[in-house]
This record gives sequence, C-alpha cells and structure tokens, in this order.
Amino acid sequence: MNIIDTRAENILGFLKTESIKNIPLFKLEPIDYKLEGNNFSEIIFQSSPAVDFFKDLSFLTDKQIYSMGKATSATLESKGLSSLNPQSPSSEGLIELLEKSRGSNPNYLVVKGQEGLTKISDYLRKRGMPVKEIACYKRSKFESYEDIKENFYKADAIIFPSNFAAEIYFQEIHNNEIKAVFFGISKRIINCINSLGHEAYIVDYFSDNIEKSVTETISSL
Repeated sequence: MNIIDTRAENILGFLKTESIKNIPLFKLEPIDYKLEGNNFSEIIFQSSPAVDFFKDLSFLTDKQIYSMGKATSATLESKGLSSLNPQSPSSEGLIELLEKSRGSNPNYLVVKGQEGLTKISDYLRKRGMPVKEIACYKRSKFESYEDIKENFYKADAIIFPSNFAAEIYFQEIHNNEIKAVFFGISKRIINCINSLGHEAYIVDYFSDNIEKSVTETISSL
C-alpha cells in the first residue's frame, strides 16, 4: 500500500508511521514576534506549528492552555504541556469549550500562523473580552512542484492534515489519472476537499495503526 502524508516537514515528528511516506507540499517559516506583558490567563494555540514556533514555552506555566484539536494537543503533550481541546476540532467547537471553561476574569492570547483563522479572536472581542493575537510562523508554497509530482501518480492513499495542503495538491499536482483515495484528519479538511469536487474520508491521525485504518477504509469501498 503506497500511502502519502502531506504534512509539513518537521511537524508532528513524534508520530511513528514507518510505511507512510511524508511528502510536504509547503514549507513553514518562523516569524519574529514580540510578547508584550505577562498578564494573559488563557492561551489558545490554533495549530501544531503555532506550538512548535512559539519561543516562550516557559511563559505558559500556570496558564490555562487550549488547543484547536488532537494534533495541536498532541504537539503540546510532546513538550510536556497539557491542554483542553474541543470534541469537535473547529473554531466553533473551541468557542463552545471556552464558554464552558473560561476563568472569572479571562485575558486571552491567541497563537497562530500568519493569515490564520480569526473566528475565535473575533468572537471573544464581540463578547467584550480582552484578547491579543500573535503570529509566530507563516506557510509558503514551493516555487515548483514538478520534482515531487511523480510521487503521487502511483499513490493508493493521500492524507491531508491541513486545508492548505489539500488546496495546493488539487491546484498543482492532481490529474484524472491519479486513482488515490483521499483522507483528511478533521471534518473541516473533509469539507475543504469536498468543496474542491472530490470525495474524502476521515482518518484518525493518532490511532495505534494509521496504516491499518487507511487500508481498511480503502478495502471497504
């Protein structure tokens, strides 16, 4: 079974997937940021790279940490940090969680990527709550995809851990000769792939045997 994972290089490196080939479709680069003040009580990480590129992990002591979903939560755990994450990995799911678990006088810091989602910050501001955003990384497309296209032509399955990876794949690589089955790690990514005119299936990125999960899904089609 030829399975390709399109996550960015060096992200979620603690995942052990020996028979899955990692072929990134974009690169991640750090952005300089300035963390002003230490009066934040609630820290929200919107993605795994936000955790990896946040340079002030010591600042998180005694803070309530939130993560957007399983991948972000697992990245925090790999650094010895626990977080609350919603059952539904989405802005809406996290907003619902924030309403249930926020402190009495919350002061929020949202850590994300450049041009990342603003739904959570917008919601908190509308509720009259203090919130600050910092972007600690940016995503950049490669100049060309010619050198990696051939890897996908004989793929049986392609896993997309982000909307950005899915969008790049269908813009730059996909053709009708490719017969791979597409997988996303969240409903949001599945919806993105569907909006691009393709069917996709959920895969549990953190199952004990992701290869087996992918193979069983394909066998059932």
